[in-house]
Amino acid sequence: MKPWVQNPARQGLAYEDIVLIHPDGLRLHGWWLPAQTEQVAGTVYFLHGNAQNISTHLMNVAWLPAQGYQVFLIDYRGYGLSEGKAKLPDTLDDIQLGLDWLQASGRVQGPLVVFGQSLGASMTIPVLAREQNAGRFDCAMFEAGFTGFRHITRDVMQRSWLLWPFSFVVAPMVTTRWDPVDHIAALAPAPVLILHSREDSIIPFAEGERLYAAAAEPKEFQGLLGAHIVASQDPSVRQRLVQFMTQRCDAQSASAAD
Repeated sequence: MKPWVQNPARQGLAYEDIVLIHPDGLRLHGWWLPAQTEQVAGTVYFLHGNAQNISTHLMNVAWLPAQGYQVFLIDYRGYGLSEGKAKLPDTLDDIQLGLDWLQASGRVQGPLVVFGQSLGASMTIPVLAREQNAGRFDCAMFEAGFTGFRHITRDVMQRSWLLWPFSFVVAPMVTTRWDPVDHIAALAPAPVLILHSREDSIIPFAEGERLYAAAAEPKEFQGLLGAHIVASQDPSVRQRLVQFMTQRCDAQSASAAD
């Protein structure tokens, strides 16, 4: 979706527009949300799901500044104010560009936490697994991710009576090169938290279980309830995320510093 629904100011948040220039010339847009506390607890790099844009997905991280976390969230090409057309593998490079900017900006304070939801989770995993990104983040949280692009394409198409006949032609054409299930183990030794709702009607709960099984230690799994990627609206789930960040991510950051 291109139009915005809101900006962070409508949620009472201070923010800064960030424009990144991709090597191919495209302009990618994001928001920087500063922490609302005197001491910064950490930095969260947020990658959103398939639908809409950062103006709607903002609500999944709007609570973090009050907890002491500064947040950077971007729109992939074709979303919101970001130019271009969304397609693989170019969107993976958009995620990489955001990570590179964070590292070069000097803004990272505390542990760097990468938080991806749904498509954002599944695209981010192979990016973080790149050799060049080893040691560049302290931990990762993935909610409602899927295991493979071909697999999820077939699954979604076969749920529709209109698309079902085409699934046998389209799905085999989808590459498996960036399937997160094949890359997630490479994120170690950074701690990983996998979250997935048992009631998710978009990405089946079993997908989260398979991702967790493929991940290497240290790892944690958190089952959730409710619809697709709405769990972070629940105060108890927010507490669980903060717990992971303060315990696992802080420890990893301190270990890396040593």
